[in-house]
Amino acid sequence: MPLWPTLKHRVGRRGATLCVFAVLDLGYAGVLLTAPATGSYLFLAALLPLPFWAGIWAAIGVLCAVQAWMHADRIAFTAASLIKVVWGMVHLAGWALGVLPRGWVLAIFFLVFAALVAVIAGWPEGGER
Repeated sequence: MPLWPTLKHRVGRRGATLCVFAVLDLGYAGVLLTAPATGSYLFLAALLPLPFWAGIWAAIGVLCAVQAWMHADRIAFTAASLIKVVWGMVHLAGWALGVLPRGWVLAIFFLVFAALVAVIAGWPEGGER
């Protein structure tokens, strides 16, 4: 059997989605590690050091990558959704406090993204694993 159909069968749609979340979360961790201490990053760094935030995002990215290959993937979906809720709420708070003038935009983005993750988490695999 060719490689792609084998991987597709092994990972399934939920696992493939977790792989996408892993890439996004690990990439965002990299952004936070290299972010300058200016603008909105100052507000985030005042709450927790940016490397600590990056570690949280990276840990969730690794968790998503690992659980993409497992049947029991609920923890990864929960963590992937939760970090986006936290991130959205932090930006919403920054906007409400007048620190992040466009924090509401990122709040909407991350909260809607968290809702999407939660919706996908509720979908059955459909017997493809």
